[in-house]
Amino acid sequence: MAGLPEGYTMRAPAREDAEAVAALISACQIADSGETDMSVEEILDDWHPLDLTEEAVVVTAPDGRTAAYADVFNRSFVIVSVYGYVHPDYWGLGIGSYLVTWGERWTRDRMLQAQENARVVVQHYINSANDGARRLLEGSGYTPVRGVYVMETWLDEAPPLPHWPADISVRTFLPGKDERAAHEALEDAFRDLWGRPRNPFERFVRETEKENFDPSLWFLALEGDEIAGLTLCKTLAGEGWVDVVGVRRPWRNRGLGLALLRHAFTEYHRRGTYKVGLSVDAESITGAPRLYGRAGMRVRESYVIHLKELRPGVDLSVRSDAD
Repeated sequence: MAGLPEGYTMRAPAREDAEAVAALISACQIADSGETDMSVEEILDDWHPLDLTEEAVVVTAPDGRTAAYADVFNRSFVIVSVYGYVHPDYWGLGIGSYLVTWGERWTRDRMLQAQENARVVVQHYINSANDGARRLLEGSGYTPVRGVYVMETWLDEAPPLPHWPADISVRTFLPGKDERAAHEALEDAFRDLWGRPRNPFERFVRETEKENFDPSLWFLALEGDEIAGLTLCKTLAGEGWVDVVGVRRPWRNRGLGLALLRHAFTEYHRRGTYKVGLSVDAESITGAPRLYGRAGMRVRESYVIHLKELRPGVDLSVRSDAD
C-alpha cells in the first residue's frame, strides 16, 4: 500500500471531526469549482449509515491539521464508491495515491462477502475540473465510464403547480406503514439506473432513522393503492436536496416525474427554502436531465465516474426484469 509522507498519520474519524472534515471538503470544492455548499449538517447526514471505524479515514498532518479524508459507499461489496479529498495545501505529497490504494484495499479485503460469481469494481467520482485527480486515477488503472450532473434551481418565485396524470393522487410517506411498499417501488423505478444493484431494505430503512429525516418531504404518487412514483427529499443547512425522483415503468411518459418534482418545489417554496439541488446520471436512459431542465433546473457542475475492475464476473449493476 502506498505510504503516507513522514509525520502524517491515519485514523478513523469521530463525530467531533465533522467540522474539520466539512472545512476540508469545502476547500476542495472551492478549488474545483470556485464555490461550495458543504456543511457540518451534510457531513453528519452522510455519516449516519457509515461505520466510521471501518468505512472512513482521516489523514492528519504533522501540524495537527486535517490533510485528507475518505469514505466508502458500499453496494453489496460489488460496487464500492470511494469519496476521497485532499486539502489543496497538501496536494503533490502522494496523499491522493494513499487514499486510492486505501479504497482498493478496503474492497479487496471484503471481496469474499460479495456474491460468488459477481464482478467487483471500485469507483471514484471526480469533478470534471480536477485534472490532477483525473490523471492520478487514470495512471492507477481507472477508466472514465460515466458522467454525473449536479443540478440546482432557485425558487425566487413560486414554481408552476404540478399537473397530475389522471387517476393519480399524492400523499406523504407514513412511517411505520409505507416502508416496504416504498422500498419496492423505489427499486422497481430504479431498475434502469446505471451502476445500481438492488438496494437492501435495511439500508432504505436507515434513511428514515436519520436525524434530519422529514416524512413530510417524502411524496408518494399513487394509482389506487399502488405506488406509481415517488420523490424523496430533505433539507440540509437550509437548502433542499432531492434524493430520489422515481417513476415505475407502467406510469412513465405521462408527466408524473415532472409533477412530482414540481410538487416538491412547491412545498420547498412554501417553507421558504429557495435553493434546491440533486444529482443525476448524465446519460440516463429515461432522460432525467431533460426532465429536470423542464422543471427549471440547470447544471451547476459535473463529475466523471472512474472505475477499476478488481474481479471479473457477472455485472450485478445490470438488472433484468426478473430482479
